[in-house]
Amino acid sequence: MDQMANEAASASAQPADGAQARPKRRSKPAPDPEKAERLVRRLNDLLSASDYFGRYASMTPEEKIAKLFLVSAEDKAKSDINCTATDEVRLQVPVLFQAIAGVMEEKSGLMIQSSAEINIEGFGRGLIYSGRIILVMKSLRAGFPFPFTSLEKTVAYGVACLDEGLAFLDKYKEQTAVHGLLSLEG
Repeated sequence: MDQMANEAASASAQPADGAQARPKRRSKPAPDPEKAERLVRRLNDLLSASDYFGRYASMTPEEKIAKLFLVSAEDKAKSDINCTATDEVRLQVPVLFQAIAGVMEEKSGLMIQSSAEINIEGFGRGLIYSGRIILVMKSLRAGFPFPFTSLEKTVAYGVACLDEGLAFLDKYKEQTAVHGLLSLEG
């Protein structure tokens, strides 16, 4: 019994040099580079389509995404404080889900749609579906994980949704092979 108490006390003790011990975080695997490149390209295409006058046509895809899609750290901190979704966040959500659906359509060869919205309080839902099958459904609470401030986090989230949807589509491929995606009962 005393041995267990000593181990617990030594585990909770501060380091001798006074530095704070950081909690261990799980390392996330890097997203598939091919899917990441497709997602960046599709997101760039969607942003270029909304650039009516071609003001940002000379920018690289990464610069265009940073300028038109990502928010600054100050804006993110501002939205975190009062838990309301800013106009930038409300525009980010449908564009990202539309880009994910477009890449999923390229990969699967099926028609994939997206529907995403977020209200002013930061609550919403993002859906990616094909026919009657919902491939990805993400609930947004207080805007989380939006707004994105870096391209890496945006791509990681997008590729994770893409992998989830493609895995779900592959899982039900046998059931939809005969009559298509619209034939599932329920």
